[in-house]
Amino acid sequence: MDTPLTTEEAAALARRTGLHRVDKAGEFSAYLRDCWRLRHFTGNYAISRTIVDTVQNRLGLFWQLLNPLFLSGIYYFAFGFILGTSKDSPDFLVFLVSGVFTWQLFASVMQSGSLVLATTKDLTESLLFPRILLPIAVALQETLSALGSALVLYPIALLYGMRPTWAWLLLPFTFLLTSLFGFGVSLFTARWVEKIYDLRQFVPLILRAMMFVSGVFYDVTVRFHKAPHLVRTLANFNPASILLKLTRAVFIPGQLPAPHELIFIGVITATLIICGTVAFWRSERGHG
Repeated sequence: MDTPLTTEEAAALARRTGLHRVDKAGEFSAYLRDCWRLRHFTGNYAISRTIVDTVQNRLGLFWQLLNPLFLSGIYYFAFGFILGTSKDSPDFLVFLVSGVFTWQLFASVMQSGSLVLATTKDLTESLLFPRILLPIAVALQETLSALGSALVLYPIALLYGMRPTWAWLLLPFTFLLTSLFGFGVSLFTARWVEKIYDLRQFVPLILRAMMFVSGVFYDVTVRFHKAPHLVRTLANFNPASILLKLTRAVFIPGQLPAPHELIFIGVITATLIICGTVAFWRSERGHG
């Protein structure tokens, strides 16, 4: 009978043959290579989620268009008409609709991404793959759906009397940045919700609170103009507020965020994604 290998001999054999423990994360570069190698899985998973969401509704993907438009109508009446926020911008209809579409994208990426690990335990426990691919797939799905429905912004702007400019071509890039920021946030919230499932109840509450302070239906610059300096600074450096202004700047002159605000949103988005990816990589040890 062959003599069993010692622990050290077995570890050495595993290293020579390229094996690693399934509960231990490998090198970070190898983790990234695995993500790239399985990119087709990510795309297929995003497509399958879209199909499932579509077949469950009679109007299918049209809800991606109708939902923001209905919300825009409600917000226009409640805030623009009753509370008078329509005075914040001479192009308030375009201001409002572009803000609602942008916010819906951020909220859907963050909320769906926050729940994806907790709702796919059967998948992650039966197959060995980088779990970060699931939030990536969610962000991809929500972004593609939002980009398709956001095309309605162009005819709305034309009907409002606006003339097309080269800036209109930047709309997909503003949506991409919005999705990346939401994805970066979800990399942290997804792991928290997976560990403590009750936290999922707080995600929509946090999003609702953020919506009311981010200027979806009012101009942050106008409403916080006379606020204390600290409050005004926090309002202007609210990442969601900057993203809203960035999308609105595609259609409305004067809405472009200040250079330091653009640098801030770029840095914080990159930081969230890098730190979130490293956290996912480290959590692969024992699915921590």
